[in-house]
Order: sequence, then structure tokens, then C-alpha cells
Amino acid sequence: LGLLGSTIAISAQAGGVKVDEDRQTITVSYAGLDLRDPAAMHNLYGRLKVAARLVCGGDISGVREVQRVFAHRACAQDALETAIKSVDNAALTALYQSELENPVS
Repeated sequence: LGLLGSTIAISAQAGGVKVDEDRQTITVSYAGLDLRDPAAMHNLYGRLKVAARLVCGGDISGVREVQRVFAHRACAQDALETAIKSVDNAALTALYQSELENPVS
């Protein structure tokens, strides 16, 4: 495995419509991160979580419409899950699964 130098693209569909011009993509680089190192793996996981939220519309802290909040969360979760799968790293997947099972409030 060693030092991985790669990037992944996190994407989400705008408005749930699957049309290419509506696709938002953020590329997350993990070049230089050794994913055997837990700190580096956590660093990548944090980057992926931020990118997933951004690609789905960014900060929604001021949004009052419940449907939009739930749609944003679902979008970000889907984007993060897709990104985790594309990295294909057992430790990163385990971290993601652990967070799903024990969410931090």
C-alpha cells in the first residue's frame, strides 16, 4: 500500500435531477497521505466530509425548511458514502461505518 497519491471526485446531483450540467463535483486529493497512519486517515475522512457537505450546497445552518435540511443531509451522506467506496480502504470504511453506528451529536 504505502504512500497513496491519488484524488477522488465527490459529486452530487442538484435538485435530484440526473443531468450532467447540474452535477457539482469537488476533487479531494490525498496525495502524500499514508492511509496506514490513523492520523492521515482521519485527515482524509475530515476532508471528505467537508467536501460532501460543500458539494451538496454548503452551510445550511440558517435553513429553516425541514425538507431542505433532510435533503441536504441525505445528499451529503450519499456523496460521502460514494467517496469512501471509491477510496477502497478498509480502515477508512471502518471509520465511516463506526460513525454511522455511533453518530456524534
